[in-house]
Amino acid sequence: MLKLSFVGLCLGLVASPLFATEINAAVDPKVAAIAIADDQPLPEPAANGVITLEWTDLLPPEDLKKMEALPEITHEGGEGAGSAINKMNANDPASQAWSEVLQSVNVRKALNGKKVRLPGFIVPIEYDAQQNITSFFLVPYFGACIHVPPPPPNQIVFVSDAKGLKADMIYNPFWIEGTISTTTMSHDLANSAYSLKATSITEYVYE
Repeated sequence: MLKLSFVGLCLGLVASPLFATEINAAVDPKVAAIAIADDQPLPEPAANGVITLEWTDLLPPEDLKKMEALPEITHEGGEGAGSAINKMNANDPASQAWSEVLQSVNVRKALNGKKVRLPGFIVPIEYDAQQNITSFFLVPYFGACIHVPPPPPNQIVFVSDAKGLKADMIYNPFWIEGTISTTTMSHDLANSAYSLKATSITEYVYE
Protein backbone atom coordinates (compact mmCIF):
# COMPACT_ATOMS: atom_id res chain seq x y z
CA MET A 1 0.00 0.00 0.00
CA LEU A 2 1.14 3.54 -0.68
CA LYS A 3 2.20 4.97 2.66
CA LEU A 4 0.65 8.39 2.26
CA SER A 5 -1.88 6.90 4.70
CA PHE A 6 -2.70 8.78 7.87
CA VAL A 7 -1.65 12.32 7.10
CA GLY A 8 -2.83 12.29 3.51
CA LEU A 9 -6.17 10.81 4.53
CA CYS A 10 -6.69 13.37 7.28
CA LEU A 11 -5.69 16.33 5.15
CA GLY A 12 -7.82 15.23 2.23
CA LEU A 13 -10.87 14.82 4.45
CA VAL A 14 -10.58 18.31 5.92
CA ALA A 15 -10.62 19.91 2.48
CA SER A 16 -14.09 21.25 3.19
CA PRO A 17 -15.58 24.76 2.87
CA LEU A 18 -15.13 25.27 6.62
CA PHE A 19 -11.37 25.00 6.34
CA ALA A 20 -10.81 26.20 2.77
CA THR A 21 -10.69 29.88 3.68
CA GLU A 22 -8.30 29.28 6.56
CA ILE A 23 -5.95 27.14 4.46
CA ASN A 24 -5.90 29.48 1.47
CA ALA A 25 -5.20 32.40 3.76
CA ALA A 26 -2.02 30.60 4.81
CA VAL A 27 -0.46 31.00 1.35
CA ASP A 28 1.93 33.79 2.32
CA PRO A 29 4.78 34.80 -0.02
CA LYS A 30 6.87 35.68 3.05
CA VAL A 31 6.57 32.21 4.57
CA ALA A 32 9.71 30.94 6.30
CA ALA A 33 10.32 27.48 7.69
CA ILE A 34 10.91 27.12 11.42
CA ALA A 35 13.53 24.43 11.98
CA ILE A 36 12.76 22.34 15.06
CA ALA A 37 15.43 20.20 16.71
CA ASP A 38 13.96 17.05 18.24
CA ASP A 39 15.06 13.73 19.72
CA GLN A 40 12.94 11.62 17.37
CA PRO A 41 15.35 9.46 15.34
CA LEU A 42 15.14 9.43 11.57
CA PRO A 43 14.60 6.12 9.74
CA GLU A 44 17.79 4.17 9.14
CA PRO A 45 19.36 4.85 5.73
CA ALA A 46 19.75 2.07 3.17
CA ALA A 47 23.17 0.79 2.10
CA ASN A 48 23.35 3.59 -0.48
CA GLY A 49 22.84 6.20 2.23
CA VAL A 50 19.30 7.12 1.17
CA ILE A 51 16.60 7.41 3.85
CA THR A 52 13.11 6.24 2.88
CA LEU A 53 10.60 8.62 4.44
CA GLU A 54 6.91 8.53 5.14
CA TRP A 55 4.99 11.81 5.25
CA THR A 56 4.76 11.65 9.04
CA ASP A 57 8.57 11.76 9.15
CA LEU A 58 8.42 15.36 7.90
CA LEU A 59 6.41 16.47 10.95
CA PRO A 60 8.06 17.63 14.18
CA PRO A 61 6.70 15.60 17.14
CA GLU A 62 4.43 18.42 18.36
CA ASP A 63 2.78 18.77 14.95
CA LEU A 64 2.34 15.01 14.68
CA LYS A 65 0.77 14.93 18.14
CA LYS A 66 -1.80 17.53 17.09
CA MET A 67 -2.47 15.59 13.90
CA GLU A 68 -3.08 12.40 15.87
CA ALA A 69 -5.55 14.27 18.10
CA LEU A 70 -7.86 14.74 15.12
CA PRO A 71 -11.44 13.70 16.00
CA GLU A 72 -12.67 10.37 14.68
CA ILE A 73 -13.91 10.58 11.10
CA THR A 74 -17.20 9.01 10.05
CA HIS A 75 -19.30 9.23 6.92
CA GLU A 76 -22.29 7.41 8.33
CA GLY A 77 -25.72 8.96 8.69
CA GLY A 78 -26.41 10.26 5.22
CA GLU A 79 -26.00 13.71 3.75
CA GLY A 80 -24.97 16.34 6.25
CA ALA A 81 -23.79 13.85 8.86
CA GLY A 82 -20.09 14.40 8.22
CA SER A 83 -17.52 14.07 10.96
CA ALA A 84 -16.54 15.89 14.09
CA ILE A 85 -14.16 17.95 11.98
CA ASN A 86 -16.92 19.33 9.80
CA LYS A 87 -18.89 20.35 12.91
CA MET A 88 -16.06 22.46 14.32
CA ASN A 89 -16.32 26.25 14.38
CA ALA A 90 -13.80 29.05 14.62
CA ASN A 91 -14.24 29.35 18.41
CA ASP A 92 -13.68 25.67 19.08
CA PRO A 93 -10.21 25.05 20.65
CA ALA A 94 -9.89 21.82 18.65
CA SER A 95 -10.62 23.75 15.46
CA GLN A 96 -8.03 26.38 16.37
CA ALA A 97 -5.40 23.73 17.07
CA TRP A 98 -6.17 21.99 13.78
CA SER A 99 -5.96 25.31 11.94
CA GLU A 100 -2.46 25.78 13.40
CA VAL A 101 -1.43 22.40 12.01
CA LEU A 102 -2.84 23.25 8.57
CA GLN A 103 -0.72 26.40 8.44
CA SER A 104 2.40 24.98 10.07
CA VAL A 105 5.83 25.77 8.65
CA ASN A 106 7.57 23.79 11.41
CA VAL A 107 10.17 21.45 9.92
CA ARG A 108 12.59 18.88 11.28
CA LYS A 109 16.09 20.31 11.41
CA ALA A 110 17.61 16.83 11.29
CA LEU A 111 16.35 16.31 7.72
CA ASN A 112 18.26 19.25 6.25
CA GLY A 113 20.81 18.04 3.72
CA LYS A 114 19.84 14.37 3.94
CA LYS A 115 19.51 12.09 0.91
CA VAL A 116 15.95 10.78 0.98
CA ARG A 117 13.23 9.11 -1.06
CA LEU A 118 9.57 9.94 -0.56
CA PRO A 119 6.42 8.76 -2.36
CA GLY A 120 3.74 11.17 -3.43
CA PHE A 121 1.71 12.87 -6.13
CA ILE A 122 2.88 15.60 -8.46
CA VAL A 123 1.47 19.12 -8.80
CA PRO A 124 3.30 20.73 -11.78
CA ILE A 125 4.84 24.18 -11.31
CA GLU A 126 7.14 24.71 -14.31
CA TYR A 127 7.58 23.16 -17.77
CA ASP A 128 10.33 23.29 -20.39
CA ALA A 129 9.84 24.02 -24.10
CA GLN A 130 8.91 20.37 -24.74
CA GLN A 131 6.24 20.49 -22.02
CA ASN A 132 8.21 18.28 -19.67
CA ILE A 133 7.62 19.07 -16.01
CA THR A 134 10.82 20.58 -14.57
CA SER A 135 9.63 21.52 -11.09
CA PHE A 136 6.62 20.55 -9.01
CA PHE A 137 5.12 20.24 -5.57
CA LEU A 138 5.16 16.73 -4.13
CA VAL A 139 2.05 16.16 -2.01
CA PRO A 140 0.68 13.22 0.01
CA TYR A 141 -2.66 12.83 -1.79
CA PHE A 142 -4.01 13.24 -5.29
CA GLY A 143 -5.61 16.56 -6.23
CA ALA A 144 -3.96 18.62 -3.50
CA CYS A 145 -3.55 22.32 -4.39
CA ILE A 146 -5.78 21.91 -7.46
CA HIS A 147 -9.11 20.20 -6.67
CA VAL A 148 -8.91 20.74 -2.91
CA PRO A 149 -7.05 23.19 -0.64
CA PRO A 150 -3.33 22.52 -0.12
CA PRO A 151 -1.83 20.53 2.75
CA PRO A 152 0.21 22.36 5.41
CA PRO A 153 3.52 23.77 4.14
CA ASN A 154 5.39 21.10 6.11
CA GLN A 155 3.48 18.45 4.15
CA ILE A 156 4.49 19.87 0.75
CA VAL A 157 7.91 19.42 -0.85
CA PHE A 158 9.06 21.63 -3.72
CA VAL A 159 11.00 19.46 -6.16
CA SER A 160 13.41 20.88 -8.75
CA ASP A 161 15.67 19.37 -11.42
CA ALA A 162 12.92 17.01 -12.57
CA LYS A 163 13.54 15.17 -15.85
CA GLY A 164 11.41 12.98 -18.09
CA LEU A 165 8.04 13.86 -16.57
CA LYS A 166 5.17 14.48 -18.99
CA ALA A 167 2.01 16.32 -18.02
CA ASP A 168 -0.16 13.21 -18.50
CA MET A 169 1.89 11.33 -15.88
CA ILE A 170 0.63 13.33 -12.90
CA TYR A 171 -2.24 10.95 -12.12
CA ASN A 172 0.13 8.32 -10.76
CA PRO A 173 2.23 8.42 -7.57
CA PHE A 174 6.02 8.51 -7.83
CA TRP A 175 9.07 7.85 -5.72
CA ILE A 176 11.18 11.01 -5.60
CA GLU A 177 14.80 10.70 -4.52
CA GLY A 178 17.28 13.48 -3.85
CA THR A 179 18.68 15.85 -1.24
CA ILE A 180 16.09 17.50 0.97
CA SER A 181 16.43 20.90 2.60
CA THR A 182 14.38 23.10 4.89
CA THR A 183 14.17 25.76 2.19
CA THR A 184 10.76 27.28 1.58
CA MET A 185 9.12 27.95 -1.76
CA SER A 186 6.05 30.14 -2.33
CA HIS A 187 3.67 29.86 -5.27
CA ASP A 188 0.13 30.93 -6.05
CA LEU A 189 -0.97 27.32 -5.50
CA ALA A 190 0.65 26.78 -2.11
CA ASN A 191 3.68 27.23 0.12
CA SER A 192 6.17 24.46 0.82
CA ALA A 193 8.41 24.29 3.87
CA TYR A 194 10.74 21.69 2.32
CA SER A 195 12.63 21.61 -0.98
CA LEU A 196 14.30 18.72 -2.75
CA LYS A 197 16.68 18.48 -5.72
CA ALA A 198 15.67 15.34 -7.55
CA THR A 199 18.27 12.80 -8.64
CA SER A 200 15.80 10.00 -9.40
CA ILE A 201 12.08 9.87 -10.21
CA THR A 202 10.43 6.47 -10.55
CA GLU A 203 6.79 5.45 -10.74
CA TYR A 204 5.44 3.99 -7.52
CA VAL A 205 4.55 0.30 -7.75
CA TYR A 206 1.72 -0.81 -5.47
CA GLU A 207 2.58 -3.93 -3.49
